[in-house]
Amino acid sequence: MIGEGDKRMLGKIRKLRVRQGIIPLFVFPFLLLFPLSTWAQTWKWTIEDVDTDAEQTSIVADHEGNLHLAYAVAAGFGELRYAFRSAANSRWYKMTLDHNLGVLSTGIALDSKGNPSICYTPRNMKYAHWDGQKWSLQEVDPGSGLIAYYCSIEFTRDDRPQLSWYLESVFVLRHAILEDGAWKARSVEAGTESGKWNSMALDRNDLPHLAYNSFKGGELKYAYFDGKDWIRKVLDSPLDHPNEGLRGLGVSLVLDAKGNPRISYYDLHSLKYIRFDGTKWVTQVIEQLPPFTEWGWKNFRSTQLLDQNGNPHICYESHLGLKHAWLDGTRWRTQLIKGPAGNQVFESWMAVDHYDNFYISFKDPSDGSLKVAIGKPATTQQTVSSERKDDSKD
Repeated sequence: MIGEGDKRMLGKIRKLRVRQGIIPLFVFPFLLLFPLSTWAQTWKWTIEDVDTDAEQTSIVADHEGNLHLAYAVAAGFGELRYAFRSAANSRWYKMTLDHNLGVLSTGIALDSKGNPSICYTPRNMKYAHWDGQKWSLQEVDPGSGLIAYYCSIEFTRDDRPQLSWYLESVFVLRHAILEDGAWKARSVEAGTESGKWNSMALDRNDLPHLAYNSFKGGELKYAYFDGKDWIRKVLDSPLDHPNEGLRGLGVSLVLDAKGNPRISYYDLHSLKYIRFDGTKWVTQVIEQLPPFTEWGWKNFRSTQLLDQNGNPHICYESHLGLKHAWLDGTRWRTQLIKGPAGNQVFESWMAVDHYDNFYISFKDPSDGSLKVAIGKPATTQQTVSSERKDDSKD
C-alpha cells in the first residue's frame, strides 16, 4: 500500500517535527485610554493551499504545532488521503492510504506520542493508524451491516482508540474501543435513525460522551456511558419549538474543565449552543442563519474547541460562508473566513494548538480544492455590547 516514495516522505516528516514559538499577546495599560471601549481578542486569518481535491476533511494539531489532516478525494473511485505540515514551514506532504472506497467521511485524532489515527466510513467502519514507522488499516465491527455518514475518534490516556459511527442498515448508533488487540463494539441507541451526525468526547475516566441527532424525531440527543449502561437525554426537540424544524445536525461536543458537556449544532434557521452548567442545561442562539434549502448527508458542519482559557470556539458553515465564532467571556463574536459560493458546503473541520492558533481545513466550494485557514491571535478595539440572553432547559 505504501511505496518507497511515501516512506522517504515520512522520513522527512519525522525530521521536520520542531517546536513553534510563542506568540506575544496584547498590552493591558492602553485600556485606561478608552473608557467607552474594550480591547478584545480576535484572530487574523491566512489561507494555504493543500491539494486540488477534497471531501470530508478533518484536522488536528500535535503538541509541537505540526498539523495532521485526513480527507477523501474522488480520484481512484474514492481515496483516503493523509497530509502533514510541520510547524516550521508551510509545505504540505500528502499520501494516499486507501482507495476504491466510494463515498466516505473522516475523523482524525492523535495518541500520546503524536501519532495519527483516522476513522473513515466507506460503507464499512475502517480504522487507519500510524505507529511511528508504518500505516496499518483494519475493519472495525465486520459483518455488522452497512455503514454511512459520520464517525468520531478519540484516544484514552493509555492510548486505546474509541470510535463512534452510524450503522445505516439497521439505524443504530455504535461505539467501540480497542482493548487487547480486539475491538469491543456496543450499540448506543437503535431504531430512531440516531447518530448519522455524531460527536464524541472522553471524560477524566476515559468514559465516552456522545452528542448526536435523532433524524427520525428531528432531535438533538446526548448520551454518556457510566461504565455499565448508556444514559441518554433529549436536549432539543421540535416539540419545544416546532418552527425551527430538524436540529442536531452539524453537531460538535466538548467537555469543559469540570467535565460538563458543551454542544454546538444547527436547527433549520440558526447555529445554536447548549451547555450544562452543573445544575441545568442552558441554550443560546449564536447566529440566525439563512434557511437551509436541503438536508443531505453532506451538509453544513460545526466544530467546537476550547482555548487555553476554557473559552469555546466554533467553526461553522452556512449560506453566508465559512465563519469562526468565539465566546470572549461576555458575548459571542464572529468572523467571516471565506465567503459563500452558491449552496455549496465547505466540509470543514477545526484544530487548535497550545498557543491558541486555530486551523480550519475545508473544501473550497469555488473549485473543490483543499485549503487550510490559519487564525493567529490578534488584538482589536471593540465597542462593548450586551450578551445574548440564555434560554434554560431543566
